[in-house]
This record gives sequence, C-alpha cells and structure tokens, in this order.
Amino acid sequence: MAERVRGANQTVTYLSLLAALLFLRETRPGCWQKVQAYVMASPEPQSSISLLKLVGSETDAALRRMGSLPEMQDVLARLEPRRFQDLAQVVRLVGALGPHAFQLFIEDYEERAQLRSREFFTPLPVARLMAALGRAARKSPPSSVYDPYCRGGELLGAAADTAMWARGRPGATDAPLPRLLGQTPKRVTLSLACMGLALRRVPFAVQLKPSGRPWEEKWPQELVDLVLTNPPFNMKDTSQETTRTGHWPYGAPPVGNDNLAYPQYALSVLAEGGRAAVVMPNKAGNSGNAAERAIRQALVEQGVVECVVALPDKLFSGTPVPVCVWLLRHPADADDHVLFLDARGLGVIRRGGRRVLAHDDVQAVLDSYLALSPGVGPARPHESPLATVPSARVDNEELRRKDYSLNPIDHIGRSSALDSGTAGMAEVEVWDEVSLLRERCADLDERTAGLRAELKTDRVRQAPRRRATLAALCEIQTGPSHGLLAPRDRTPHGVVPVVFPKHLRDGRVTDSADERVSLELAERLTRYRLAAGDIVCVRSGAMGPPAMVGADQTGWLMSSNVIRLRCLQDAEVVPYYLLAVLSRPDAVNWVRDRAAATAAPFITKNALGRQEVLLPPLDVQQEIADLLMLLGARSDAHRELAAAITHARALLLDQLTSASSSPSSRDSERKLRS
Repeated sequence: MAERVRGANQTVTYLSLLAALLFLRETRPGCWQKVQAYVMASPEPQSSISLLKLVGSETDAALRRMGSLPEMQDVLARLEPRRFQDLAQVVRLVGALGPHAFQLFIEDYEERAQLRSREFFTPLPVARLMAALGRAARKSPPSSVYDPYCRGGELLGAAADTAMWARGRPGATDAPLPRLLGQTPKRVTLSLACMGLALRRVPFAVQLKPSGRPWEEKWPQELVDLVLTNPPFNMKDTSQETTRTGHWPYGAPPVGNDNLAYPQYALSVLAEGGRAAVVMPNKAGNSGNAAERAIRQALVEQGVVECVVALPDKLFSGTPVPVCVWLLRHPADADDHVLFLDARGLGVIRRGGRRVLAHDDVQAVLDSYLALSPGVGPARPHESPLATVPSARVDNEELRRKDYSLNPIDHIGRSSALDSGTAGMAEVEVWDEVSLLRERCADLDERTAGLRAELKTDRVRQAPRRRATLAALCEIQTGPSHGLLAPRDRTPHGVVPVVFPKHLRDGRVTDSADERVSLELAERLTRYRLAAGDIVCVRSGAMGPPAMVGADQTGWLMSSNVIRLRCLQDAEVVPYYLLAVLSRPDAVNWVRDRAAATAAPFITKNALGRQEVLLPPLDVQQEIADLLMLLGARSDAHRELAAAITHARALLLDQLTSASSSPSSRDSERKLRS
C-alpha cells in the first residue's frame, strides 16, 4: 500500500500522512468525520489531491490551535498516489488502528528519515528511565516537566506516560497530570512532537527555538519541577581556555562547547525540590579541559549531582557512542555523595545493529537507584527494591582524589561491569540474536540468489539503450559562490546544514552538523537548496562518486564545492538508477580526467553536462534499481551478522577468561550464598 501512495522516495512523507490521520481520528473527531465523508463520496478526477489537501489543512488548523507551526499540507503535497482508491484504503486502515500505533509511526519515521545526531530521537526505554528516575527522586509528583531541546517529544511523552501509569497503581492518589513544556530548534519534528503529546491529552506548550540555545531567552517564565532533556553534543576538545560571557553559576563553559552549559541551564530553571535528568556524553564526565573540570568541581562541591548512570553503546540511531544520564538536584537538596550506576551491560542487540533496553533492564536501573538512595523520593512501605546493577556511592573526598570525574567507569570496578550480563546480555540472548540475523541473511540470500539470472534476461540485457547527456536529463546547478556563502557564515550553531564533498559517502549524504548556516541566509539562497532525490557531485577537490539526498535532508544547502543534479520530470530517468551509473568507476574516472585539466581539480557545469549515460526504458531502469537496492540490503545484513558474531565472541571470551569463571571464584560464590 505504501508504494502505491507515497510516490518516489517519499516513505517519510507517507509516515507523516499516517501520523496525521491517526492524530485527527483521536483528537479531532469532527475533522476525522470530514475525511471519512470525503472517502465515501464518489471520487472526482482530482480527488486524491483534494483529499490530501483536506487532511493537511485540518491537521495544520489543529496544530495552529496548539501553538505549533502548520506545515502538514505542504508535506503531504509531495505524495503521488496512483489511484484515489489506494489513498481511501489507507484512511480506512488507519481507522482500524489503536492509538498506540502512533509510536510505531514515530519509530519508523526516525529509522527511515536517518535523522542527524542533533535530531535523532531519544530511545523510548531511555526516555522512560529518565522520566522514572526524575519522578522517583522527588518527594511528590512533578506538576511541570520541561525539555529545553525537545526532539520528537519523546521525553515529555514519557513523563506523561509515567504519570498516568502511577495514577493507575493500586492505592495511588488521583494527582493531576503534569504540564509539559518544550522548546525545539527543528521545525521538521515540531509537528510530530505536538501531535504525539496531544494524543496523550495532557496540557502542553512546545515552541520553536531556532538557535537551540535556551539560555539566551527566559522561557518558560516560571520555575519547573522536572527537567528532562537530551541536548546536542559537541564532542570536540577545544584548545582554547577562554570561556564565554554570561551568567554561569557553576563556571562558564569553554567557547565552542555546550556540553556543560545544558546541566547548568537545567539547574537554573528548577523549583525547590526539583530534579533534572540530562543525557550527557561520557567525555563530559572526565574531560581534561580546564573550564570543564572547574564546572564539574563546582557541581560536586555544591552537592547538586545526585546520580550518574552509564548507558550501553548503540542505543541511539544517530551514533554508536555510549552516553550517561546525569540526575541533578536542586541546591536546597544538596548532598556530599554521588551515586554511580554502570548499566553498560544491559540490553540486547536487535535487528539493524541497535541495542534495546527491555522493561526489566529499565526497572533494574530504577530499583538499584532506589535501593542505594535511602531517603529519596516518596515513602515506599511495600517496596524493597534490590540493587542488581554495578554501583558505587562515592563521597566528595574520593571525587576530589579522582579529579572530580563524573564518569562511572572511573569509580566502578571492571569486574562488576563484566559480571552484569545477567541483567540483559545473557549468552543465550546474544546467540539468539546471531540466529535471527542468520535467518535474515538467509532470506536475503535466497531473494537475491537469482539476481544475475534476472538481470541477464533478454528483456533486461537486450532492452534498447538510448544515449543521453546529463544536460538533457537534469537541471544542473553549481553551488553558491564564496561571496554568497562565506566561511564566516558557517557555524555549528546554525539551523540549516551545508553539504561539502566530505559529506558524500557510500552514495549517501552524511551528517553535516559541523557546517551550518542561519535559516535567514538559507532562505536567501533558495536556488542552492537540496531536495529528496537530488544527486550531489563533487565540483572541486578530490573527485569521487556522487551521493543522493535523503527525504530528511530536503532544504539542506549546497556548498561552493558541489554540483546538484535534479532529474527533469520528462527525462524518463530513475534517480537511483542514474546515481548507480554515475558511481561506476568509468564514470568517476571520466569526471576526474576533465577535472585534472585545470590547475586544481575542478569540473565545470558545462563539462559535467556533456557526460553521457546509456538509459534503458524506464521500467527496466526501475527493475535494475530495485535489485541493486535489495543487494545493498543483503550486504548490510551480512555486516550486521558479522558484528553480532564479534559481539558474541567477546562475551564468550569474558565468560571463559574472567576471574568469575575460575573454580575458586565459584566456590567463593557458593560459600557466600550459604
């Protein structure tokens, strides 16, 4: 069904349609009835377009009433349904879904949109862990929850879910649900965040903050009970020891690095008794930068760090880097101890190579926190949680000796971390994952077994080829001049990414978080912006294969060093097929030869336009493109299998060679148990 409605390269847009329909059904019954009535009416020639306009306009009107920016009508206009009946069937299918399907749409959206590191969503188990920790640490349920870097709204949603679950427990009081507040620099996910929160029927206010630096403006006006946030990381070490200006009660962060700006900001907006749970890079916990060390010292000495949880790697879609959660407390609740929990051994690798925390893993961390933090949170007369996660409760004197490190690895012995596999990484689970990946590989192997035979059929091999130049097939646009886009215009704190040759990798445009410009500048350079399906080629520098722009990268800006190919509507060329042809070694060498004719490697628009390609009929192009994509999926699956086997081998090595596997160690364990 998706293929018949979405059109070319519009999977993400199709998911936005599903989300919008479910949102209208659950929160705007009158609007949903309008959509259903239109579906039941006799279709007119333009009824598919009209139906999409109806869904988009009704969704935008609802978003506008919630204070969000309306853009769904423009988004849905990109869809190309083949028939009205296909679109009508989608409406009927969404009508039969449960409200929790929205979360599935969001997860699929993140996976397919390939969001960048500053945009990827917080995994749902991590969001629930943070919300549960923040709630458990308080004496009473929070009445307000704030996320200053609201991505897809998952942390605020987890806070609402946690509050609703608490109300449903036996003997629980009917406490009001918290008011949810958020700011986000990303318009692309703002509407999804608002729709997800509206589905939970809780009061909320989420606004766009393009700079992504919430301390530059006082909002919200009132103090809050709980801050939950997953801010963007700046992982680079700055060689400068200078610090920025402004009011920083725990010390000014170094210029160019906001890692320790967010914890300070979170503390500054807490009401008395409040807590903040912040996702932090491990590096922030023991960075050697003088300014960052001074900030950690102030945080420790003033007693506002309550707990630090080390999480496993590969939890987030945008990065394999492991992170920590810092649980901070209002200065009125200051203490001279910090609890460290090592949860790196939890979770299991799932399909796609990402690690997932199960409900039991999240509960293990929460129980360990409660067991090792006497006196925190509300009274728990009927609960006696056990600490099963490796831990250490460290006083300030010990933290001083360890240079104020807030990295749990520096305080918890390695042997404990190695023994923590029983909480989620048992050997059987690891090998089960290997088995699942083997089955997936076998399936793809079987599906591609006849690949060569399919491509060798007379219809494919003997299909007529026409010769065409790129100038005849594409609109060719060079990047802006240095006068229009100067180096001084680029900053990591901008909004719109700028694509350079270094971002063209393996046929894809990779994250360009280090090169951004303001939205105002990007809008002035509209003709140089990219759209899904565009092919980006190197214009100057080392010539390499081109890359295709993904759906989530629409609106990104070209640099001066690249050229954009945008297939003409009447050219009868499949963009992915053209990308494959231009990635052939002979095609890349053709460009290199022309570029080498200049003093520095450089290809002109006219020269590139003269490059010729051979094109079979459109249906043959599509068939070849589909088969190549399937073969790419097979390659990815085998890489994941190799990684899973390597992981299983490492676990087996730990089990067979660690001290816990020795007879003396097992005897000691038996004696302790007896």
